[in-house]
Amino acid sequence: MIKGQFYGKGSPLISLCLNVPGFPKSNSITKEFFRFCLSDLTYFLRSRLIELDYKISVEICDAAGDYFVALCSKNLPDLLEIKQICEAFEGNHPLGRFIDVDLNDEQGNTISSGKSKACFFCGEKPAIECRRQNAHDQEQLRSFMFSKMKDYCHNQRESAIIKKLSSFAQKAILYEISLTPKPGLVDKFSNGSHTDMNFLTFINSTTAISGFFDELAQAGFSFRDNDYAKALPVIRNIGLRMESAMYEATGNINTQKGIIFLMGLSLFACGKLYSQGDHFDKDVFRGIIENICEDIVSKELAVPSPSNLSHGEEIYRKYGISGARGEAESGLRTVFEFGLPQLERITEINDSALIKCFLAIASNNNDTNILYRQGIETLLGFRDLCKKAFENFTDENYSRVIQFCKSENISPGGSADLLAVSIFVWLVMDAEQKHNFPFLPGTNDF
Repeated sequence: MIKGQFYGKGSPLISLCLNVPGFPKSNSITKEFFRFCLSDLTYFLRSRLIELDYKISVEICDAAGDYFVALCSKNLPDLLEIKQICEAFEGNHPLGRFIDVDLNDEQGNTISSGKSKACFFCGEKPAIECRRQNAHDQEQLRSFMFSKMKDYCHNQRESAIIKKLSSFAQKAILYEISLTPKPGLVDKFSNGSHTDMNFLTFINSTTAISGFFDELAQAGFSFRDNDYAKALPVIRNIGLRMESAMYEATGNINTQKGIIFLMGLSLFACGKLYSQGDHFDKDVFRGIIENICEDIVSKELAVPSPSNLSHGEEIYRKYGISGARGEAESGLRTVFEFGLPQLERITEINDSALIKCFLAIASNNNDTNILYRQGIETLLGFRDLCKKAFENFTDENYSRVIQFCKSENISPGGSADLLAVSIFVWLVMDAEQKHNFPFLPGTNDF
């Protein structure tokens, strides 16, 4: 018996297995569910100061199904108290009746509370009584159990991916804000060309809008309509509430309206993409955004406005440049053709790589923030300096870009937004290549 090899080592044992009726006891569904359970159990025990020694443990799958056993650490509470904790795990878990967490003392004696468990199917009689009486059809039991396990794993996976995507979005925005020095933009040591905002203003704004990131990713997971045009109002509904939170946090200063739109699309698209599979595909990601924003420029910028023109509408009427809407309609062309290729050359984010990424974007982006402040000639001059600094990256050439923004009082906020989105996409791709993403339960838990 597997447990036997652990007896006499001075510590009790905790084991985990599943109550699977019939045979086979294990399949792809039970394996995934088992890994989630083991991860859940690990944190449940640790939160109650019970550590398992994973160096002295066994995890196997045999005819009896998936099974795990490990020694407990020293200095534990009373064994009956540990047993109560194990039972609490089963009782608090939404599918706890499918789970058996057993406790043995150091000699191998089973520690039992003497309580009987209810049948997981009918919930009316003790499980042992239903088994003895063959009260339920075995295939019906298995079908019921596997369906519940599958739903649980799906929901756990979705929740974990959404949390990770939200953290990537927040990280990407904070990386962009923290990049120092930046031409004309707020960074850690300068307000750039702004008099109404500073680094802390952006920190306040980012913390306010980041609370909505999981909602955007969740909306992508939940979207089932074949008409992607119907997704735009869903994203905008969340985006408008983000804008309100931003203005409240900044005292009515517009710090991040552009990134709310572009990151909102990106999070929604990632949620939709990962609802369909486990691999980030650039073309699929871009295609989702293109479909959501199809004809957005002609619908929202080319149509005469009955009220005062927005900055974006003014720029479009004057120069025919479509700004963030055009970028979205193109499936983030500037991000994928100019920004992301710079980051794909690195293995770890650093300031030098981010500056080069910014210059690659700014060299090719018709930044409407600059156009609105100063006009086309200034934009072209800025782009030319960025191109020279990108092609021959030196402190002197980069300083010329910074000085130009200062003298012309311009702030390339549109390019900064595209830098943040480029970082976000890179973080998703990098995590998928190197780490446990989109999500496999339990891999990094112990």
